[in-house]
Amino acid sequence: MKLDSDTKPPAMPRKPRRTSQDLLIGRRLRDRRKFLKQSLQDLSAQVGVSYQQIQKYESGQDRIPASILFSLSKALDTSPNYFFTRTLEDEVRELFPDITKEALAEAMAFLYWFQRVDDATLRDHLLKMILHMGGEAGGK
Repeated sequence: MKLDSDTKPPAMPRKPRRTSQDLLIGRRLRDRRKFLKQSLQDLSAQVGVSYQQIQKYESGQDRIPASILFSLSKALDTSPNYFFTRTLEDEVRELFPDITKEALAEAMAFLYWFQRVDDATLRDHLLKMILHMGGEAGGK
């Protein structure tokens, strides 16, 4: 097919931009792999893609095709829905992007024990004390 001088060639399809969903899926993939103590190489061998490709999926750089996501869920002994579910940890990381793993673990432990306090008055006092210690109650 010959192009006229004023006819442009067809545009190459663009690689889709990373979305927050791509990043969430990648983070959930990495978290599950590490939880199961699987290496990139082990997981890539089970799924049939290179370990570099797994890295791209984990970083959200590349979107995961449905067939690969299904294979990943089988290899990681979880449901495909796992990759689409936001956790409390995801929410905290969004609110506090610079939070360390240690601080996150402490916050999660505090939350666990705080919610176990049955006495509403005591919970209110604990909350006010924490806010005061953090400078939120007019202390600063």
